[in-house]
Amino acid sequence: MRARYKNKLKIPLWVSVVYVLSFICYVPALLEQNGIVIPNGLLLLKYLYVCIPAIAAIFLLICEQNVKAYIVQMFSGKITIKYILIWAICMVAGILISYCYSLIIGVDVFKNIYVTITTLLMSCLYLLITAFVEEIAWRGFLLERLSFHKKIYNVIFVGIVWAVWHMPMWIIRNALGVEQIIYLCIWTFLISVVLGITYYQCRNILLIAILHATFNICYLAPMQYNIVVLAIVISIGTLLKKQKDFVKCFFTR
Repeated sequence: MRARYKNKLKIPLWVSVVYVLSFICYVPALLEQNGIVIPNGLLLLKYLYVCIPAIAAIFLLICEQNVKAYIVQMFSGKITIKYILIWAICMVAGILISYCYSLIIGVDVFKNIYVTITTLLMSCLYLLITAFVEEIAWRGFLLERLSFHKKIYNVIFVGIVWAVWHMPMWIIRNALGVEQIIYLCIWTFLISVVLGITYYQCRNILLIAILHATFNICYLAPMQYNIVVLAIVISIGTLLKKQKDFVKCFFTR
């Protein structure tokens, strides 16, 4: 009973440690914004921000002597045509909404952000690496450790925690307003829902990292547009899944 209680405490403790350490990474930048002279070396801490959750997860797994089991679990599934199709649908939806937004404002948002092919390739590589580092912690570690009665509750919990974790970056680094942050919270939560559900089905963290990077690369329209498109994609996917389950149930009676 005591061991089970300790295990339940590890999740809020891990989340708290991640939040505190992640915020500390942006403290030098925050101080500089308020007119305090900060050494350049300390300002580089903000680049460690994205690594904090993975470092905390690996540290806890080392303490538990459970690293190998989690790594095996993260890569236990195969990347099949079904999951490639999910990735392709999400990518095409992002490109379409970005293209439509470009037509509305009369500016090519892709060319504005990805000036050259080299810029695009470097952005893809960087975003894939950072996405992989994030996914090790949020889906590969946290989602795996949760044990709510229904898996969707696990997905929702991770989505909320993950969205809140982005706050220091949005507020301190990007200096965003309240309205923009609300949109970003909804957007991040929806992405987490897609990533969480897909991870439960495929159990391959590499695919989830690729899907995560795709959202960052292809969805270049303002958040309110992206939210609507992704919500539609999730709704259609849910309806198709329910219909498939109904047909399967009907023919197996």
